[in-house]
Amino acid sequence: MKKRERSTGHPAIAFAWLFMLMAACATPPQGPGSGRVQEDHKPPGEALFQSSDYIVYILKGDETPGSLAQRFLGDPAKAWVIEDANEGTPFVKDQAIAIPLRDENRGGLSPDGYQVVPVLCYHDFAKTCKSSLCVPEQIFEEQIKYLKDNHYRVITLGELLGFIEYRHSIPKRSVVITIDDGYRSTYDIVYPILKKYGFRATLFIYTAFVGASRGAVTWDQLREMRNYGFEIGSHTISHIDLTKKLNDETDTSFSARIMKELKGSKDLLDSRLEQDTALIAFPYGKFNQTVLDLTSKAGYRVALSVKRGGNPLFADPMQLRRTQILKADMDAFVGSVKTFQEAPLAEKP
Repeated sequence: MKKRERSTGHPAIAFAWLFMLMAACATPPQGPGSGRVQEDHKPPGEALFQSSDYIVYILKGDETPGSLAQRFLGDPAKAWVIEDANEGTPFVKDQAIAIPLRDENRGGLSPDGYQVVPVLCYHDFAKTCKSSLCVPEQIFEEQIKYLKDNHYRVITLGELLGFIEYRHSIPKRSVVITIDDGYRSTYDIVYPILKKYGFRATLFIYTAFVGASRGAVTWDQLREMRNYGFEIGSHTISHIDLTKKLNDETDTSFSARIMKELKGSKDLLDSRLEQDTALIAFPYGKFNQTVLDLTSKAGYRVALSVKRGGNPLFADPMQLRRTQILKADMDAFVGSVKTFQEAPLAEKP
């Protein structure tokens, strides 16, 4: 039997032609010579092809997604853009990769469904726990390691808001970590673990608790975590049920009391942390239309409940869902970090 001759063509060349074809199909001609790579899109260095949308680049072997993001996208923090575009592709010498130059799929939409962002809600932590609101330190680190090992990216609520407002895309496996109340364990246990894995969190603090006991965080600790990249949001002043009227309380006095909880907390956080506090988590996850109206009036742009589920592009930023992490087992945790909701445009035959 005659041996089949092996092709001598470089696989990267085929890869380049593929992207040239994609670019040609995606962008209608714009006049004479439009089928050619424009003068300002000539491939830089080791690039095989460049358009206004993509670069096809041959790895030299010493690059990382971060260094490539710095070189071509101007920001090493955008390494995820290159990683997501080349999922499953090894970053080794002579490998061809695609580098997107434009923000792709800002809405996280596809013919099969849409991206959702899980927001995880924690409270307290300890070596060993008795309360369901407390997560053992070892379990928490296992959960964070799972996120890292499975290529999740922890984003901020500010970044999630930009996604919901259709201003920019976010990584495919995005997740937000939030921690309520302001226990000292946030600083002693959570902060070192998240730094170890390069992650951040959003803290929701009820201001009457700050520095109130040995079990509470201090303002200095909050400033330190904020300076590292944590977000600090409000959990009101005294952690009350914002929907519950007091006996014989009029609508006017009820609204005034709730506004004091909302605005007073924001003003104190703004003053102590030198920030414009835009985030709030409703105590016990409870809210109604009156509370929502007052929350917006107080100056908040993002508000969170404790209704389970992820948040897609079309989520209401004033009613974001969060999943409370209450069980100290990995199976429950893994089920809480789903980042894609299947919703095919047409039924499969």
